[in-house]
Amino acid sequence: MDKTESTVRNILTAVEAPLYDIGVLSDRGMLPGLDSIPAAAVLDRLSLLKYRNVRGSHIYIRPSGEHRFTVLDDLNEATLARLAADGFNPCAVVETSAGNFQAWLKHPAAFPKLIGTFAAQTLAGRYDADPSAADWRRFGRLPGFTNCKPKYRKRDGLFPFVRLNSNSGEQYPMAEVFVQEITKLYEEREQEREERLIKASLSPHRGPRLSNLSLERFRTSAKYQDRPAAADIAFCVAAYANGMTEDRIERALEDDYLSRDPRTSKRAAYIRRTMEKARRWAER
Repeated sequence: MDKTESTVRNILTAVEAPLYDIGVLSDRGMLPGLDSIPAAAVLDRLSLLKYRNVRGSHIYIRPSGEHRFTVLDDLNEATLARLAADGFNPCAVVETSAGNFQAWLKHPAAFPKLIGTFAAQTLAGRYDADPSAADWRRFGRLPGFTNCKPKYRKRDGLFPFVRLNSNSGEQYPMAEVFVQEITKLYEEREQEREERLIKASLSPHRGPRLSNLSLERFRTSAKYQDRPAAADIAFCVAAYANGMTEDRIERALEDDYLSRDPRTSKRAAYIRRTMEKARRWAER
């Protein structure tokens, strides 16, 4: 077993996932056909990756699909120390160039995509990581290969290797606490965002006139794509702001009720909750 294979095996163990995406990036773009492959297939393709790397391609890796990891990019030794001191010990640390690191954090379970990105952005902000690299689908450099950015070319024409500095594979100590925190922060942000959108677009001065106000217009709006419940609330806010009677608002919701559940009690409860939320927003 050569050193590259040993290093790749170690990172695959530390960042363990059912499937991986391998990125092989050259000036012609990303090499296709290396997505959603198991660890064994990654190892089987090491000869191809070496061949491409020697010819100037950058070699990357990430778990495929939604996963339980966050990679923070462009860290220094002081930041790594802060991470550890705060209970965010990485499951793997990759030195991409001299004194420059990527840290992989292992969460208790896979994050949904939007929360995964929010978690990455939040951590990047706290620990001075590259914000443009904070995303749930972010690649990390695959250690065992060279970093062939032109600025790192040495006098002898060779490039430095990307090194695996640590690979405990362990979940960071603050994982459970952080998941609770980030989930709450994300939900609060989304609620505030929803309120701002409704206030900005549905004020009495700029909202649609009563004569052409309809629930269908809100349901089909791009603003509320795949969010019919939010569209219902927005319709009610606009209706209240423009003087529509509660009977008409309730009838509109009744005539175009979202759920297929036939129970009248559930329908009445949904309509009541929606109108109460809208009334509070309209009165602000």
